Amino acid sequence: MDDRVLALCELSNDMLFHKIPQNQLALYVDASLAAGRKAAQSLAGQDILDLYRKDGIAILEKPSGKGQFGMILRGQATLSARGCQVEVYQESIRALAEHSGGAGETPLSFEKAFHIHLAHEYFHFLEYRRGKSVAEELPDVVTLSFLNFHRRAKINRCSEVAAHAFAQTLLALPHLPNLYDYRFLLDTGAMAQKAFDELLKRMGAALNGA
Repeated sequence: MDDRVLALCELSNDMLFHKIPQNQLALYVDASLAAGRKAAQSLAGQDILDLYRKDGIAILEKPSGKGQFGMILRGQATLSARGCQVEVYQESIRALAEHSGGAGETPLSFEKAFHIHLAHEYFHFLEYRRGKSVAEELPDVVTLSFLNFHRRAKINRCSEVAAHAFAQTLLALPHLPNLYDYRFLLDTGAMAQKAFDELLKRMGAALNGA
């Protein structure tokens, strides 16, 4: 599985994805992946739980949780000057682990899925601590043009791609971990294999300039 294609799949979930010029797609993908990997390499060999303890980030484990509109969450982070904490919802993490196998690979253990989520949120903590997100470091996209006026915005999903790459590198995962999200959707019937194959094909072609 091509990590660059998986990264573009993540970017395609951004509400402004269609505003990214075709010839800049690779820039957003590669820069986001590089940012996450670089951050993880500087912490190579360190345990994610030790990093949380060292930085005073509280981990709150809860049975389950729901976001807006009844959406099931795996967890959420609260990052502020008053303190940082990450809530993790065991039911959702367990479901992800159970449905994460595929292509001849065994499913993730609960512990591995749990650590993936923690690593992902830890990257966002690193962004918060330095006061700038990966998305803010990449070029704006133009969302509206009228005469000499140009409204611009950031592609916020770049930070999600970087967080995936951070988790992958820190935990030595074989794939960008959003693949496990797709495997969950496939295994639970929420996404058809044909639709996933077509998504991968479309994203691959977009990266190659087709």
